[in-house]
Amino acid sequence: MNRIIARLAFVFSLLAMVSCENDMNAIMNLDKSTTAVEEGKDIESMYSQTGRVKAKLTAPVMLRHLKPPVYVEFSKGLKVLFYNDSLNVESTLTARYGKYFENDANIFLKDHVVVINKKGERLDCEELNWDSKLQKFLSNKPVRISTVTDTLYGTGLESNQDFSDYTILHPSGPFTIQDSTMAQ
Repeated sequence: MNRIIARLAFVFSLLAMVSCENDMNAIMNLDKSTTAVEEGKDIESMYSQTGRVKAKLTAPVMLRHLKPPVYVEFSKGLKVLFYNDSLNVESTLTARYGKYFENDANIFLKDHVVVINKKGERLDCEELNWDSKLQKFLSNKPVRISTVTDTLYGTGLESNQDFSDYTILHPSGPFTIQDSTMAQ
């Protein structure tokens, strides 16, 4: 009986050694694929330029993809507060999804993008891009801007960072034009 148990143990150990193959390339590739993404939770990041705080970003999750092109993804949304030189909030930006491309410092936002400036004007759109070379927000999608007196609609937008100076590229719908001859 002991001999049978010994033989079975020997057979199982042989099977175990044959079935376990340590392919170093497979292990290295597995290690690379699992480390190709860094994850952060409850993110709070300050952005400064020339020694001055310009913006504060908060996000529940941040994924930094390390394979080229390197980018940071905010898959569960983000909020950015933009500050003036006195650290007063100039505008806020929220989106349900964002992607920051590290090589060119451009940003892609989508899924219910909202920007509100200090005058209370509100931009709603589905996609918005930040072009770091132009230092402008751009969109080629439908946009809606709500002001104190009007709601403006159109397709395409160019705006500065704090959303104080914007242009709807192809306006549509009704809008009010003030008669300059009546303001005398």
